[in-house]
Amino acid sequence: MRRKKKIKWLLLAWPVTLVCATLCILKYIEIKTDRLHDDIRDNIMSLFKDQTIHNSPYNESYCGFFDVVFYNYPVLHYKKINFPKSFSHLTSRPIELNNQDKIIDNFKKTYGDLSSLYALNWKDGLPTNNNVGWCLVRLFCTGGNDDEFLVQNYLFPYQVGLKRGSHTSIQEAVDGALQFYGTNTLSPYYERFRKGLVKELWSKINDSRNEYFMISRSDLPGRMFLGNPIPGAKPLDNNNEAYEAFEHGWMQSYFYRVFVASSQEEKYMIFKDETAINSDRNNLLMWWLIGLTIVFWSIMTPILVSQKKENKRKKETLKERLCRLCNPKEFVSNYDKERLDTANEIYNLLINLDEDNQDELSILANRAVNELDISLVDESEIEEMRKKANPSKYMEPYDAEKVRISNEAYSLLKQDSINYEDYLKAKSLLSKLI
Repeated sequence: MRRKKKIKWLLLAWPVTLVCATLCILKYIEIKTDRLHDDIRDNIMSLFKDQTIHNSPYNESYCGFFDVVFYNYPVLHYKKINFPKSFSHLTSRPIELNNQDKIIDNFKKTYGDLSSLYALNWKDGLPTNNNVGWCLVRLFCTGGNDDEFLVQNYLFPYQVGLKRGSHTSIQEAVDGALQFYGTNTLSPYYERFRKGLVKELWSKINDSRNEYFMISRSDLPGRMFLGNPIPGAKPLDNNNEAYEAFEHGWMQSYFYRVFVASSQEEKYMIFKDETAINSDRNNLLMWWLIGLTIVFWSIMTPILVSQKKENKRKKETLKERLCRLCNPKEFVSNYDKERLDTANEIYNLLINLDEDNQDELSILANRAVNELDISLVDESEIEEMRKKANPSKYMEPYDAEKVRISNEAYSLLKQDSINYEDYLKAKSLLSKLI
C-alpha cells in the first residue's frame, strides 16, 4: 500500500477508533455497574438466607436476625395503670370494628386473665438502660427495592401484666421474657437471636461494598405496619435518635404477660456512588484515548517521515541524488574495499563539482551505476509515474494530445530497466499532463 493511501486510511480510521473506544468504554461501565449492583445484592441476601420463619404464624415483622442492645438492667420507674376501657385500640384497621365478637375475644386474650397492669415508665419520655431492662435490635433484608433493601428496628418491653395469684416481680417478668426469646424453641426469634449477631452482620454488610455500591441510611420514612402506635413511647437507637413505637405482641408464662414494643423501622438503601462511576469512566476514557493517540502517532510518524523523504527525493537534482547514493558511509556496513574506494573517489569529485556541469555529472552517474551497482531511479516513484502515464486515463474524455504525451512517457517507463536519462524524459513529459 502506498504511503499516501496509508496516511489517508489512518486519518479516516483515527476518529472512528476513538468513537468506537468511547462507546466500548461506556458499555463496559454499564455492564460493570450492573455486575457490581448484582454482586452487592447477592452477597447481602446470602447473609440473610435463614432470616425467614418457615411454616410459622408470625408475620414479616418477626423475620430477620436479632441482637441485644442492652440487657440485665434493673427495671425502674414503672407504675400501675388501669386496663384499657376501649376495644378500638386493639386494631389499626377500622373495618374490624364491625366484628365486635372478634375484638372482644382479642381483648379477653390480652387482658382477661390479668389482675394488674404496669407501664414501664421512661425518664423524660425515653427508655434508658436503667428503666426497661433490655432492648433488642432486629435487622431484616427485604430483598426488594434498593431504597429499602434493609430495615432495622428496636424491640423492648413497655408493659407488664401480672396474672391472678402471681407473686412475680416486674423485674422477674421482664428478665423472663428476654430469656424466653433467646433460649426457648417456641420463641419467634429462636436460632436467629444471639448477642453480637447483628453487629457481625453489619460488619459483613459493610465488607460487601464495592467500587460503585454501598449500603447507606435512607432518608425515606420507615414502614409503620408493625402495630398500633403506643402514645408517648419513643425509644432511643444507638445514635440517640427517637422513634415512634408500636405494639409488637407479647410473651407470657403462667404468672405474667410482658408486652413488647417495636420502634418504627429505619431503612437502609443500596447507594450508587455516581462520583466513583464517573471517575472510573473518565479515567478509562483518558488512558484509552492517550494510549490510542500514542499508537496512532507511532504508526503515523514513520510513514510521514518516509513520505517527507520520498517527496524530497523527487525534487533532488542529479548532483544531490549522486551525493546521497555515493556517500562512502553507505558502503561501510556491507564492506567491500574496492567499492568503498570507488565511492570515496566519486563522492570527493561530486562535492567539488559545479551543479551546472551536466557532462561531468553524467560521467560520474555512469560510473556510479556501473562500478557501484547503484540505481538512480526509485522503483516506487517509477510505479507511481506509470499509473499517472497510463494512456487509458485520457481516453474518457478523449484528449489526443494527452494520449500522445502519455503514450510516449508510458513506453519509457515500461522498460524492464530504465536509466536515469529516460526517467528524466518521462518526468518531463508527465509535467505536461498537469
